[in-house]
Amino acid sequence: MPAIGEAKTENLAERYVSARVAEIGELDSIAVEGYLKLQATIPESEILADRLFVAAVRSGDMPAAVRAARGQSQNKKGNAETALILFAEAWRQRNFQLADLAADELSGRGNLAFMSPVLKSWLRIKQGQPAGFAEVDPVKNGVLAYYSTDQRIYFDLAAGQLDAAKTGLRSISSQKGDYVRNVMISGAEAFAFENSDAAFATALMRAAAGSAAAKKITPAKMTADNGLATFYARISTALTEQSQPQEGLVLARIANWIAPSRPDVLLALANSLLANKLQGEALAVLETVPLDSPYYPAALESRIAYLIKDDNPEQALVVAKEAVARDATSVSNQLLEARAQQAVGNLAEVVGIYRAITNAQDFGKLAPRQQANYRLLLASALEQANEWPAAKAELERLLVTDPNNAEGLNLLGYSLLERDGDITKALALVKRAYEISPDSSAIADSLGWAYYLKGDVASALPLLEKAAKAAGSDVAINEHLGDTYWALGRRRDARYAWRVARYSSDGTTAERLLQKIDTGLSGPKP
Repeated sequence: MPAIGEAKTENLAERYVSARVAEIGELDSIAVEGYLKLQATIPESEILADRLFVAAVRSGDMPAAVRAARGQSQNKKGNAETALILFAEAWRQRNFQLADLAADELSGRGNLAFMSPVLKSWLRIKQGQPAGFAEVDPVKNGVLAYYSTDQRIYFDLAAGQLDAAKTGLRSISSQKGDYVRNVMISGAEAFAFENSDAAFATALMRAAAGSAAAKKITPAKMTADNGLATFYARISTALTEQSQPQEGLVLARIANWIAPSRPDVLLALANSLLANKLQGEALAVLETVPLDSPYYPAALESRIAYLIKDDNPEQALVVAKEAVARDATSVSNQLLEARAQQAVGNLAEVVGIYRAITNAQDFGKLAPRQQANYRLLLASALEQANEWPAAKAELERLLVTDPNNAEGLNLLGYSLLERDGDITKALALVKRAYEISPDSSAIADSLGWAYYLKGDVASALPLLEKAAKAAGSDVAINEHLGDTYWALGRRRDARYAWRVARYSSDGTTAERLLQKIDTGLSGPKP
């Protein structure tokens, strides 16, 4: 009997190792299969429940994730994510009593406990009752107060209380963020569904997604399922932005489980997948956003950005060109093609696209700031293509249209510095830019570098230190900082700054930095 017991234990250990190896190799589905078989034999194992939960969430196997969550809960090792997924499972099964218990459990678990009152309100709406969401004191519970701003609007939309929803939508419209866009689109669709105030619905959609989307609003009722999924998706995005990608993926998976085809949820899921290095699935998810959805432009932009970041600019260019072929009049599509062309290195094509936009018949009808932004893109492309006279002319036109455009002032001033132009004029330009936008690390760097080239290294240093602190390992900023330290006799600090710059550099820039690290500078200027 002892021999038999030892053989069984050894067999289980081998199976665990195999599942763990599959998980480490990112073969998550295989890992899930292995952990499930092991858990059937050893249901009390806390380690198995934990590993199964992680692999199941990564693979998108929600039934397996629920099974793992139940194991964690039975072992009294559950966390906020456990309670959230058990709430969603009970919700889907319409077991409202069990869902309420899961929400109660969440209320005592960590930094996501604030979600509990919102879940309970959605639970009441799901059962045809008033939301009953109490006023939140921002002093006592600032997190819940912040995240409940859009939820109150969703509650009103789902309950058919359109007057209250309208008030909330008007109050939130001046705020920024994807969550504002999402609630405004939902509001436009809900008002169209209820045949209530078509003008208000059109205005909402135009503000959130542009005039093209406003012309073809798809009526859609705000359901409790969609509202709950949107809430999970918003918290998922916040967790991902706060460098908690694994927790963010849990909530994104749950949101998609509740509302599988909702576009704003798909965007949140794709963002979370990318943060967890699941690029293939992220791109596949983005491709499922319908062409006629007001979220499609955001999905298209994300696809192209992901492909460029993943060192696949050629595919990004293919996707961008397909979008332009579908709608050649869309400026946003043209801008995306320019971005992809630039990633490929086709600067002539980039210049051509921006010139076509600025030469368009209706260009003069745009707001001055918008005209300036497009001219800034053209000037930047011309400068990169070594067409400096043309770039300078565009920047001067830009500043006639928008004299207080900090980016334009900075680009013109910095370009003069780099091209041995009028340093006094350059200093005046970047000073104006800094007065307008003092928090910009690029502008702080330009002003600091202008002082350095004028020989005023004492004034240069605090600006360059400020810029380096904000920009991290930026090559140009840290090289400028190193040069300034050297001029002030701080040799060790100079070499440290140059090493930081060299870490992110390549080619001739890396060679130049290596020489500075080895031999320093011969004088106060490079």
